[in-house]
Amino acid sequence: MTGKVLDVTGQWDGQFSYPHTLTPEFFSASLFEAGSHVGGTVTERATSGANAGQCFIAMVRGERTSTQVRFTKMYEDGVRQHAVLYRGTLNADGSEIEGEWHIAGSWSGPFLMIRRAAGSVVAEIRVAETPASDADCVTISR
Repeated sequence: MTGKVLDVTGQWDGQFSYPHTLTPEFFSASLFEAGSHVGGTVTERATSGANAGQCFIAMVRGERTSTQVRFTKMYEDGVRQHAVLYRGTLNADGSEIEGEWHIAGSWSGPFLMIRRAAGSVVAEIRVAETPASDADCVTISR
């Protein structure tokens, strides 16, 4: 690394895997960094189980120290009420974060986040369904 300052601010696409043979889930994250503090939002769609196809939005708060990134994801709705702790390592050029996620007293697994290229366009579309709590979303990247 040639004097480049690492910073996680930006748009990220990621995947987290479950234990066993469950289908991985994909997500989009919008992160910002101020000092050592990290915050932002995550949008993901459940790929299996009772909530398959449902979109979930979560807030993240955490910190970055050198290449170590740590944040907690808290979902906005009542279906997923657990906090998820993410601990990962930012690679040398700042384009990937790889690590593990943990739900206290429950599951854990690997995750990978890849920074979107500068200039990529992302649009999020929410389609209201009945009841309103079943709002769906679609993320489009180009």
